[in-house]
Amino acid sequence: MTHKIQSRLSLLLSLAFFLLSGCSRIDHKQSALDPKGLVAQNQYDIFMLSVWITIFLFCAVGGCLLYVLWRYRAKNEQEAMEVPSQTHGNSKIEMFLIIASTVILVILAVPTLQGVVLMNKVPDANDEATLKKLNLDRDQIEGAITVNVTGKRFFWIFEYPQFGIVTANELVFPVTKAIRIILKSEDVIHSFWLPKLAGKMDAMPGHENFMWFIADQEKILSRTDLDGNPYKEDVATAMPSVYDGKMRDMVFAKQEFNATFEPVGGLFYGQCAEYCGNSHAYMSFRGLAQTDADFEKWVERMQVAQNPNFKIPKWDAEKEYEKGSIVISKDPTLIDENSTREYRALTKVSKGDEPSFSSGSWEKVHSNDYEIGKSLFGLSQCGQCHALNRTGIGSKGPNLTLFGLRTSLAAGWMRNDRPSLVEWLQNSESVKMGNLMWNGEGVDETHGVRSFKPQTIYKTDPPNKKKEKEEQNTIKEIKVNQLVTYLLEQR
Repeated sequence: MTHKIQSRLSLLLSLAFFLLSGCSRIDHKQSALDPKGLVAQNQYDIFMLSVWITIFLFCAVGGCLLYVLWRYRAKNEQEAMEVPSQTHGNSKIEMFLIIASTVILVILAVPTLQGVVLMNKVPDANDEATLKKLNLDRDQIEGAITVNVTGKRFFWIFEYPQFGIVTANELVFPVTKAIRIILKSEDVIHSFWLPKLAGKMDAMPGHENFMWFIADQEKILSRTDLDGNPYKEDVATAMPSVYDGKMRDMVFAKQEFNATFEPVGGLFYGQCAEYCGNSHAYMSFRGLAQTDADFEKWVERMQVAQNPNFKIPKWDAEKEYEKGSIVISKDPTLIDENSTREYRALTKVSKGDEPSFSSGSWEKVHSNDYEIGKSLFGLSQCGQCHALNRTGIGSKGPNLTLFGLRTSLAAGWMRNDRPSLVEWLQNSESVKMGNLMWNGEGVDETHGVRSFKPQTIYKTDPPNKKKEKEEQNTIKEIKVNQLVTYLLEQR
């Protein structure tokens, strides 16, 4: 008997150890138990308060139940046959329980209501008492940045009206400023969920919702290693810059794309949390925290790229060009005699010195594959759905400006690298069902992008047919890679 009891105790202890070991780290990618911002911390504190109240009630009620079961147990057969005296109840005990329940509800309701108010309103910059209570500086509120977030099946649009720029699926923000989020949807109800910073709020068609957040730099710098030991990172490591690709390189170098924990402290994972269609689970996004200086450089790069007045001029034989000037001139070796490309002046260029491969005054800005991919982007009518180097708020697909700087593809579902982008272009439906890259207007197997998809070569094909298909496949693969080169070099 003793051996059986020991075996059962060992089994229970092993099970408890297993369950507790699974809870040893709470800093998972989308864990609300690892807050990195003011609003998320407030929500976490309210959650923990409810947890402790629940534990107290469980222990109190469970303890009373165990006491009654033990105290009034039948000690012998005669007691088991007796019927206890019946009483209606004790009014004092009932009144005490009602008052105690009311007190507990008030204890939970007050911070909950305060949290609702906090989430739905950015503090007043002139309210010094509130700012002091929240440990905020006036500059953090006065410098608040507004982002209009639009949910579409199945991706996110981020518009920065203060700066006149638009991007998609990756929300870049300064770590020291409050971020106002104006939420809406263009089709069905979505839900914007950024658990470590902002909690959750619905995006609804025909209606605007609001939320805000502000990150905590000290918490972003505080990391946990694989063994669960805390350590501090420097700013450059925790928040690598986006504008020059360091964030992308750091994320790719750290670990696998689908790893459980964040590879970079300033990288936050978001998700649509309202069922919106067959690819609801694939509608993710990223939040990228930046220093003020790096955020300003990213904004400047986006503004230059999306400025409709900024266009690279055509080469003019009557003009002189300074070193570093970029012009567009013909290059018949690309596709045909009308093909053009970008050239950069290596020195000061005199009048009439036309850009060419043989000229020592000019160099190619981009590779041949980039320039051909640029032409394919236009010929395949990709610009009908995607804005590239334009704002394109109303575009059917995500804005692709500086696409090569992004860490993710397909609204956060894939790593933004060459193999993933090739797979996405050739057959996005197998990656993400219902997306407009496959189901959009005029997008089918005959579309310019879809026609790049290599066809199967069967062993039963006659030699001439087989050779013809092999040549077609080679051409299609080259086209896909040229288009991919063009997109990934947007950085």
